[in-house]
Amino acid sequence: MKKVIIILIIVFLFLFLLIDKNSENSSKIIQKYPWQITILPGGKSQVFGIVLNETRLKEVNTILNSTPKMALFDSDKKLSLEAYYKNISLGGLIGSFILSLEATEETLKKIKEASIKDKKSGIKGAQYNLDKPTADKVQSFIVKNLIYIPTVQLDEEIIAKRFGKPEFKLPLKTKEAGWHYIYPEKGLDLIYKEEGKEILQYVIPKNINELLEPLQAH
Repeated sequence: MKKVIIILIIVFLFLFLLIDKNSENSSKIIQKYPWQITILPGGKSQVFGIVLNETRLKEVNTILNSTPKMALFDSDKKLSLEAYYKNISLGGLIGSFILSLEATEETLKKIKEASIKDKKSGIKGAQYNLDKPTADKVQSFIVKNLIYIPTVQLDEEIIAKRFGKPEFKLPLKTKEAGWHYIYPEKGLDLIYKEEGKEILQYVIPKNINELLEPLQAH
């Protein structure tokens, strides 16, 4: 009889722990939408499950279930390394991701030397395409900033409902009609266009001036 009671107690404890664990997992919010921005205790921000200045590129591949196209850009002697994910579906929304990766100037120069210059050139300057060995090496690099470009156009009503009222609303510095909706506490610059695709730029909140200062300069 005692053995039966002991077995029942063990089974009960096992079921209790299992239910508690499932409850804990179900309470976690899966970040699938561009307005689900979490500011973490250390000041870093998390969006789409990606923690800026912490998550590594190889982890993003798992989160987005995709492999990016890698490129290095040389604009006005300033080098930048980016990963591009095209048409990713999350929570019913489809959009593309551009991730800026953290790397020292010396590392970027070495990547440039090992990469092939593309004949294309644009606003980002000369483009260098990474070969597979180099692309594999940068999988451990940390994501610094994130750009999200949804395929569906956002209107001002949806922006106000999902993102709230911005602290700054600044006109675009292009011929296009639209605005920069700036949310400093979220580290977000939402570029709204009356015609064309919106662009959402994410940085950690303390770096919001990187996006804000060029817009406020005359």
